[in-house]
Amino acid sequence: MDKLDNLVDGYGRRLTYLRISVTDRCNLRCVYCMPESGVSLINHEDIISYEDILRLARILSRHGVNKVRITGGEPLARKGLTDFVKKLAEIQGLSDISMTTNGILFDKYAHGLFDAGLKRINISLDSLNEKKFKKITRTGSLETVLKNIELAKKIGYNPVKINTVLIRGINDDEIIDFVNFARKFELNLRFIEYMPIGGNIADAVSSQEIEEKIKLEFEDFKPKKLKIKYNNVSDENVYDNKLSVYDGVSRLFGFDDGNDAVIGFISPMSEHFCGGCNRLRLTASGNLRLCLFYDDEYNIKDILKESDDEIVFEKISNIVKLKHFKHNFNEKMEKKGDISWANDFMNAIGG
Repeated sequence: MDKLDNLVDGYGRRLTYLRISVTDRCNLRCVYCMPESGVSLINHEDIISYEDILRLARILSRHGVNKVRITGGEPLARKGLTDFVKKLAEIQGLSDISMTTNGILFDKYAHGLFDAGLKRINISLDSLNEKKFKKITRTGSLETVLKNIELAKKIGYNPVKINTVLIRGINDDEIIDFVNFARKFELNLRFIEYMPIGGNIADAVSSQEIEEKIKLEFEDFKPKKLKIKYNNVSDENVYDNKLSVYDGVSRLFGFDDGNDAVIGFISPMSEHFCGGCNRLRLTASGNLRLCLFYDDEYNIKDILKESDDEIVFEKISNIVKLKHFKHNFNEKMEKKGDISWANDFMNAIGG
C-alpha cells in the first residue's frame, strides 16, 4: 500500500519513531526508574495486547513511521515477545526495529529474537563494578549482563549499544573505565544525562563534563562524521551529501587510532533536542504519550475500537497536534520538593 499523509505535529515536525512499552514489569529496581519498594503494577488484563500494538504499528507505518523501539519495564519479562517481534518485522515500512533491555534475561531469547528480525539491541549498564551495580539496580548480576553483551556481539546484533546513566557520587568515577570497556569490545557506548523522572533528582553529570574528562585521557577523541540518510528515513536508499555527528539524538565521537568504538552523548537536560523531536511513546497500559516529561496520555485502546484504520489515524493525528514544542523540566525544577511536580516513574512510561 502506498504511504499516505505523514504524521506531523502542530510545529511541523514529522513523527517517524514509535517507542513501544510492552510491560511495566521489571526484574530490577534501578534507582532512577522506580522506588526500592516497587510501584503499583498494571493489572494483566489492562496491558495493551500484542494485536492492538501490531494494528497501531501497521497504521502508523503507512503514514511515515519507520522506526520502532521495544521497551518496558523489562520487555523480556513479557511472554510471547519473540513471536511479537517476528510479526512486527513483517510490517511493510518498518525498517528499523530495536529493543532496550537490562540484559539479565537476554541469553534465553537472544538467538530467537535475532532470527525473528531484531537486529539492533541496547543494553543498559550503569556500572562495571559489582558493588556499585548492586547499589544502582538493587538486584541483578553484573556478570550476567557482561556475558550477554558479548553474546549479542557474537550472534551478530549490530550495533550493540550500551546505555549508561551517570549519577554523581555513585558511578561518575567510571567514565574512563566505560570508555576502555567500549574500546575493548568495539561497542557503541551512549552516556545519557540523568533525567528527573518519577520525582528523582540527583546532581546530574552533564555531557560536556564527561566529554572533557575523556578528552584528557584520549587525545584522538573527536566528533565522528557519518554519512546520514536523507531525512533520517532509513528505508530510503538515498544518502545526502552532508556529514553529521548525530545519530538520532545522540552526538557521536570516535577515535583516530582505528578502534571502532563509538561514544555517544544524549543530553536531554543540558542541550535539549526537543526542536527536532520525532517520537511518540505507547505505554504498557495502551496510552499514547507525546513527551517523556508531560504526563498527559491518550487512550489508544479505545481509539483502536474503530474498525476503519483511517479514522484511527485521523484521531491519532489530532492528538499529535497537541504535542508540546519542548519539555517542561525548568518548570518542574521550580516545584522541586513538592510531590505535585513529579511525573510518572520510568517503568510506566517506557523510557
